[in-house]
Amino acid sequence: MTNIEKIELLPYHQLGKHNWEVMGEKYTLDGVQPPKPDTMDNLKAILESYSHKVMY
Repeated sequence: MTNIEKIELLPYHQLGKHNWEVMGEKYTLDGVQPPKPDTMDNLKAILESYSHKVMY
């Protein structure tokens, strides 16, 4: 795709978990861990291999 200027990878984080708990809601992503830095680096490398500018 030639119209892509850049891709920003936004890794999952658990910062909102507390808010869900305070509101009395079930946090459905409980137990899901954020990706490790090497996983993010691998994803970035794959996307860059297609000549995309990638940030994270």
